[in-house]
Amino acid sequence: MSATDVKQWDYAALGDLAAFRNGVNYNKNNFGKGIKVINVKDFQDYSIASYDDLDEINPHGVVREESLLQDGDILFVRSNGNRDLIGRSLFIRGMKESVTHSAFTIRARISSHLTLPRFYAYLFRSSTFRRNLSARGSGTNISNLNQDILSQFKVPVPPIGTQRKIASILSAYDDLIENNTRRIKILEEMAQALYREWFVHFRFPGHEKIKMVPSPLGPIPQGWHMVKLGSVADVNALSIKNGEQPEHVNYIDISSVSPGRIDKVEHLAYRDAPGRARRIVRHGDIIWSTVRPNRRSYTLVLDPLPNLIVSTGFAVITPNDVPFSYVYLALTTDEFVGYLTNRARGSAYPAVNGGDFEGADFLLPVPNVVADFHSVAADILVQCETLTQRNANLRRTRDLLLPKLILGEIDVSSLEKERV
Repeated sequence: MSATDVKQWDYAALGDLAAFRNGVNYNKNNFGKGIKVINVKDFQDYSIASYDDLDEINPHGVVREESLLQDGDILFVRSNGNRDLIGRSLFIRGMKESVTHSAFTIRARISSHLTLPRFYAYLFRSSTFRRNLSARGSGTNISNLNQDILSQFKVPVPPIGTQRKIASILSAYDDLIENNTRRIKILEEMAQALYREWFVHFRFPGHEKIKMVPSPLGPIPQGWHMVKLGSVADVNALSIKNGEQPEHVNYIDISSVSPGRIDKVEHLAYRDAPGRARRIVRHGDIIWSTVRPNRRSYTLVLDPLPNLIVSTGFAVITPNDVPFSYVYLALTTDEFVGYLTNRARGSAYPAVNGGDFEGADFLLPVPNVVADFHSVAADILVQCETLTQRNANLRRTRDLLLPKLILGEIDVSSLEKERV
């Protein structure tokens, strides 16, 4: 594909290629069971929607048939306090049940036979089009995107064969990412199941020979103890001090962590970093968001980047003489999430503090059992980290290719295989 070919691409208003619909309005009274809903928080940095952890609402009186998503739909963030999020998009595919979307989003449904939805899903993730969309947001206290803006937005319309080839290249990366993500989920479930077997059901190797004794939380194996987390781990032990600031840092903000993974790390000159960029993270640390802990913004950090710093909105838990695998899995159970949620204070942004972590009850097994567990669980968690880093590299490569392909800077004419 030459530059001349690209200049000959037709352009059209997006409204001539797609139909739009705002999402459904609902409030806290609608939460319950019935139908999954995609909200702004579910976009994160995904290119394809993930359906596993979506909120559910009772659809009665709220969701109509035309509000349901279909494979091939593209969702945009319509309204958000962060202007940079406006126009962030998600591609809908692979749904196994009914899913709708919130009023803070707009659905685009490609309707022209000249267009391939997957191609346009990638087009709207390119930096050029994201910037243009964000720049068109309106509003004072909150940024907004609307159907009129999207309808008037001019987009290229390459030949359908070219669209298929470009989507084929980019979707190959997404397929690898999706496969790795499935493997990570299986490995995480293995580690969690092993933890429950040994330390919830107390079926660890040799448990038949160990007597159960009373404890404040019920019977536990003899020799095990209930302690406070602060006695086996430090909380927020290391922070950047005045006069000791590094020249550059790798910074993680609260919005950049999902359950079990880091979605985004910013490499910044320290002078340009936010004032909340203070807490130092080392290998084997666990970071847990103190704000809205029920959202489970936590992860284990292995082989961190140099000068890794997290926001003061995180608690950084550093295990002492107890292996990180045991501490991490103990601190990510439903019971621990419930403990933090019940301790959270504040109405708009319920939050906990370092003392809540230090004061949490913690089951301390005998050292040999924990060591045996670590010898198995650590390998699983390291595999998860390896696959997570592999995905990060795939995303970087995909995102470097994306604008070059979308703008026609890479020749795809010799690519014979077309897949979507």
